[in-house]
Parts: sequence; structure tokens; C-alpha cells
Amino acid sequence: MRMTNTMILDTVKDVVGDHAVSIVEFLKNRKNISEFKIAEKTNLDIHIVRNVLYNLHGYNLVTYNRKKDRQKGWYISYWTFNARRIKDLVLKMKKTKLERLREGLNKEEKNRDNFYMCKNACTRLAFEQATEFEFKCPECGMLLNQQDNSKTIDNIRKNIVELERELRQEGGLA
Repeated sequence: MRMTNTMILDTVKDVVGDHAVSIVEFLKNRKNISEFKIAEKTNLDIHIVRNVLYNLHGYNLVTYNRKKDRQKGWYISYWTFNARRIKDLVLKMKKTKLERLREGLNKEEKNRDNFYMCKNACTRLAFEQATEFEFKCPECGMLLNQQDNSKTIDNIRKNIVELERELRQEGGLA
């Protein structure tokens, strides 16, 4: 799988948040950049930058070296973006999503036609939950109607097939 810039930034945003995008954009194709320089160039507070960098490090998306500043006596971290790790992270995220879809499909199939919704679509409850609320929406008070979940099941199945196809193409599914 070839990672585009958009895929890289979307993945970073999904796992770490919006601030990570500008930090990764700045770090790409650079090595050993001081956290203070990163904060300056991205116009972000140093505390936010450090927090984002540590979160990125938690996903192995950045590496760092710490060096002691001889004049001030402080330790300064110098950061490098680890672009090779993105592909692994994308595969892991897709596998996690696939597992959640399979669990959702299992739940939908086990409870076929046992879901209830109000006409405003405030909430969707399983039969047991609907009985607890006397078949009235806990949000708006409207009467809950039985929902035909066959379209939901079909959509989940389509999503599973598509994700499995993507994972096979990317070498992430045997």
C-alpha cells in the first residue's frame, strides 16, 4: 500500500487529534527538530506540542533524542517523524474496525427485528431496553416502533466485504 499525504494526515488526526496534523506536517522530511522549534513554527503552545508529541510517540509515529542544554541545564527533546509506522497503524486500525463491524453484525443478526426507535430517531433500543422505558423514547417521549434492521445488516455486511478486500490488497489479511 502506498501512503498518500492525505492518508498519513487523516490517520494522525484520527489517532491523536487536530493539533497533530500541523506538527506532523512540519516534521515530515526533517530530523531531530527541537520541541521548541516545533512549537514556534506551528504556532502552538509548548505544552500542547509536548502532549501531542508524546501521544504520537505512544503510537511509534515519532522518535526522539534527549540532550542536555549546556547553558541552561535543561533537557531538550529532538523529534523525528517515523513515516514507516503509518502503514502498520492504518492496517491495525482497519483490523480493529473490521472486528467491531463483525461484532456489530453478530449483535444485529442475533436481535433481528428486536430493535425499537422513535419516529424522531433520537435513540435506538434493544427489546430489553425498550421494555424498561415502556416503549417510550427516553429522549423525546414518543412511542417506540419496531425497526426492521435488515438494511442495517446489509450495510454492515457490505462494509465488512469492502474492508476485507482492502486488507487483502494491502497484505493485512491472510
